[in-house]
Amino acid sequence: MLKEFKRRLKLEKLLQGSIYGLSAGLFSAAISIVIFQLLNILEWYIYLVSIGVGLFIYGIILFVYYLFNRVNDKAVANRIDKSFSLREKASTMVEFEGKDSLIINKQREDAKKSIKLRSPRKLVIKVTMASLPLPLIGAGAFTTSIFTQNIVNMIKAEGVDDNYDDETDEIIDSIKDYVGKSQASAAFKEKIFQLLEELRAELKGDTDILSRLVKINKAKAKVDEALDEVNSKEEIGEAAAKDKNSLSTVGETIGQGNVDEIESSFDNFNKDIDAIVSTSGLLNVLKEWINDLSNLLSELESLGVPTSDSNYKTFSDLLAKFKAIYDNVEDKLAASGSATTALVNQLIRDSQEQVKKAIEEAISNLKSDITLEKANDELAENVKRLMDQLADPESDKVDTGDIEEGGQGDDEGPEGDVGDEGNQEITTDEGDEGGAEGGQGSSDGNKGDGSGTGSGGQEGEGQGQGQGEGASGGGGETEYGSNDKVYTGENGETSYGEVIGDYQNDASDDAKNTGDDDLEGAIGDYFDELYGEGSGNKNP
Repeated sequence: MLKEFKRRLKLEKLLQGSIYGLSAGLFSAAISIVIFQLLNILEWYIYLVSIGVGLFIYGIILFVYYLFNRVNDKAVANRIDKSFSLREKASTMVEFEGKDSLIINKQREDAKKSIKLRSPRKLVIKVTMASLPLPLIGAGAFTTSIFTQNIVNMIKAEGVDDNYDDETDEIIDSIKDYVGKSQASAAFKEKIFQLLEELRAELKGDTDILSRLVKINKAKAKVDEALDEVNSKEEIGEAAAKDKNSLSTVGETIGQGNVDEIESSFDNFNKDIDAIVSTSGLLNVLKEWINDLSNLLSELESLGVPTSDSNYKTFSDLLAKFKAIYDNVEDKLAASGSATTALVNQLIRDSQEQVKKAIEEAISNLKSDITLEKANDELAENVKRLMDQLADPESDKVDTGDIEEGGQGDDEGPEGDVGDEGNQEITTDEGDEGGAEGGQGSSDGNKGDGSGTGSGGQEGEGQGQGQGEGASGGGGETEYGSNDKVYTGENGETSYGEVIGDYQNDASDDAKNTGDDDLEGAIGDYFDELYGEGSGNKNP
């Protein structure tokens, strides 16, 4: 009899619980979206996650509310009495359920008749007025949370008349200038230039420091990816460590980037080739090396090192040379039939020389390439460090001049000393002081005219190398100590002589434009005396 009324009241509790659950779910989803956006996680899936959080909270609230407001027969009877003014007839009937007496039975029959006359549909479902606005407030909070990032940016932008674009351009341009002067590989520098331009576009108009920091961190990750593409020394070390063979020491040295030990890492090759006394021994050693090199190249390919990589090419070329030597020995032995001792000894000596020459070339190439890769490593770390200042461009900037440039170590090599004054054997005073950088100068005077050369150099073990060249002479005829290369920015590496010639030509052109012939002549005399006759032809 009370079943339909009970179902009606359960529906009421579900409706009330849903209102509270929906409100709590919307608030929870809104809070979740706000947290994501404040953490600068702006991917599309954050809304799905937030809605999932809201649905979970909705289910929990509905379950708890329904659990603590369970509908039983006594609650239904009380509600019927109040709703239809039955003066506790239904409550009394439920209270004495299971008991039997004349009066109780009479009361029960009277209550049943009264209840039957009432329709369950007329039992009004009650919802508190205070709960009705809650879903609307929750929906408003959810909608507002979607625009959290915009609101934060608007608040931060209040009172700010300008953005960071000018400061960003200045910093990025200074980083690019630093990259251009680096000794890193051209391919890696080109990748860095491209990443910096992409970062410039990403940061344009962005004044939120947290947002800028996220973009900078992504750019840093791309720098590391670009470094992995151009460097292969770590892969060589990893590949060589898998099998203990003739290349293990070489691979370990290269993997550590230890340029100074590359030559000594090939000592076992030289010892083995020097110890050969028979053609069979020669062929066995070459066969072992060929097999080890083939395995190394296969392993490098499996690690993703392209065949165009310079280190891969070095080992590939070494393999080809060893194969050619091996084939040459076999062919000559087969052609000679019964080879004489002299022929065998000559064949062994020739093969030893060829092997050593191939190894020397490989060592030279590996030294150059690993030095370049170390410069790439240094550039990558310094560029990432310089990128940090882009997060807040108005803070103190890092001066790129404070970051040491150079190749291998942490410190730039000291500059060579100035050439000493020529020592005269007679008392004439015609010896001039050395006009370029160098270690020491000396000259032998003869009848008052001294001539001599001086050179000096010093190489830093830290990040970079420094060399100085100098000359000193008595008679003004300068003999150049060397014609090393110098980095000139956009033109790459150029000899010192060409740089001197360019300076003299520029100075002469400026003098011509002024119309002062005496000045032009004085400039020519200055360069001739300082660097020697013919210095202006760019080929000192």
